Amino acid sequence: MKDALISRDELRELHPVLQGKYGDRLIDFGIKISALHVPNEIYNRSKHLTGPAFCKDVLDKLEIKRTLRNEQILDNFKNGPFITVSNHAYGHIDGIAAIETVGSRVDNYKMMVNIILSFVDTMSENFITVNPMKNEEKNRYTFAGIRESIAHLRAGHPMGFFPAGAVSNLYFRKGRFEIEDREWQPAVLKIIQKLQVPVIPMHISGQNSPSFYLSKVFGWRFRNLRLCHELYNKKGKEMIISFGNPVMPKEIKQFGDNIAQLGEFLKARTYALK
Repeated sequence: MKDALISRDELRELHPVLQGKYGDRLIDFGIKISALHVPNEIYNRSKHLTGPAFCKDVLDKLEIKRTLRNEQILDNFKNGPFITVSNHAYGHIDGIAAIETVGSRVDNYKMMVNIILSFVDTMSENFITVNPMKNEEKNRYTFAGIRESIAHLRAGHPMGFFPAGAVSNLYFRKGRFEIEDREWQPAVLKIIQKLQVPVIPMHISGQNSPSFYLSKVFGWRFRNLRLCHELYNKKGKEMIISFGNPVMPKEIKQFGDNIAQLGEFLKARTYALK
């Protein structure tokens, strides 16, 4: 495993200015405002393990209690492909918890994740990486991840998705504030529609701090910088992971080509578990 999750040398490669006269000072400043030392510390404590065992060790050392509901549903799908769809409550801990929960119960479970998480080599056996940013090169990277996900399912293995493609956010709806995923994205829904395998809703309880949601006013880039700050404040809390009854291919077929309705349906089935 690597000496550090993200090293100073890797940071220098991000931009030529970080290799110049003031590069080290800029890196120090970037580490401070992004709290990058936090995931590095967490990684260092558990990097002797990989896969679901690494995930369990991280969560145990953060003293996060995981309470599972209806997880026995997974026992019926150990010998074939299926898809889990989940809300994206945290943007980091929820992916770790999903891999620990599902990956420790069924073989070859992988999740589609943001390219940033590809730095976590100890979890690479459970990752298929995409890049949600927009330009031609990044789109090619994303299309490759989608093709890999389809091939993984067609080979008879399970996949997990956060169909929102972004961490849940704060919205004002129907006269009150609520924290919820944005609209679930077509790319994942098209995979579900195309593959016609059982889909298991998985709801993950919890939320980030108020300051994280308020940072939205400064733009998504600044908000993403806050994610590392959100790791240690989960220490000692409880996370409830609830599984719903599977949505079978026959039910998925009823939506035909209406991707939007399929997304609304699966998202509602997931949030009904909270």
